[in-house]
Amino acid sequence: MSTRAYGRTSWPWAAAAVLLFWQTWYLLHVYATERSGVRWTCDSEGCGTNQLAGGALFLAAPSAVGAALLAAPFLGGPAGTGLALLLASFGLFVGREDDHAVLAAHGLAGLGAVLVVAGAARAVRRRGSSEPAPVPVEAGGRLPAHVLLRLLAAPATLLVAVPGTVAVTALVHGALDGPRWVMMLGLNATVGLLIPLGLARLRHRPGVASGPVPERSAAHAPARLHSLTSRGTAFVFDLTVEPDGGAPYRIEVEHPLDLQDARTHRAAVVRHDPRRPWRVDLPQHPPAAVLTRARAAARAEDLPPAPRLRTPAPGAPAVVLTALFTAALVTLLAMA
Repeated sequence: MSTRAYGRTSWPWAAAAVLLFWQTWYLLHVYATERSGVRWTCDSEGCGTNQLAGGALFLAAPSAVGAALLAAPFLGGPAGTGLALLLASFGLFVGREDDHAVLAAHGLAGLGAVLVVAGAARAVRRRGSSEPAPVPVEAGGRLPAHVLLRLLAAPATLLVAVPGTVAVTALVHGALDGPRWVMMLGLNATVGLLIPLGLARLRHRPGVASGPVPERSAAHAPARLHSLTSRGTAFVFDLTVEPDGGAPYRIEVEHPLDLQDARTHRAAVVRHDPRRPWRVDLPQHPPAAVLTRARAAARAEDLPPAPRLRTPAPGAPAVVLTALFTAALVTLLAMA
């Protein structure tokens, strides 16, 4: 899946772009309304100030660039930049103090409008092009509740959720009744966490197993082969896994080699993690007894129907835990 196609469905990058767009407007609004009241302190090395309006213009520029880049997959290239410029012009228009801000606002608004129209025209041309439509993801079975709870309590989830909670709480608390520097730090820290989350989701395919499986938690199970196709330089094994003591489920496993002569026997042995059923791989040298049992079952029995397992998106448990922690923390701060 291309970056552009995934960008239409990736909410982390969309959320980061919205936050940066809002920050761009806010900084330009602060610059336009408070610039004349900034107190500068000068010495032999230059002049400086600790007021936000003094550096708002310089902070707004990278914010607008970042918003335009993150919004490009959603809005079609130039339209993202145009939207950033339009928001900047609105920030200068609202509560303006002098004609200089009005002139700059008109210039930004005109350039932004041109870029938005150019982006819209480009999107219309692309819609009529020969770009293949994205393949819909087949609906599949849900993960068991105990697996989801285990994901929420995993150390890796907590390692991401704790800084995420601090960042989002600072953003919300600062926007409601806290100092502006707390809000700005929280906003940019939240964006800093959303960007790698979007990159991780970019490589995620809902119906494809993740691997390799750690040796300490690995178990072998027979599997039935539905089809063997190629995707890029890898073979795609469409399998129904039949774990011992568990319900069968269907999943795709990618591997650069056609292992275990699976195409001929229509069966294979997979190595999986019973606690995380989406972690599946194909061992090169499976146990002979399990392989014999899988091939015998494939010859003697009909393929049982099984739901396709949808692998969890990266960061989803951490996002859920962050939302819960943030709601609790913001409530406590409001009651204090």
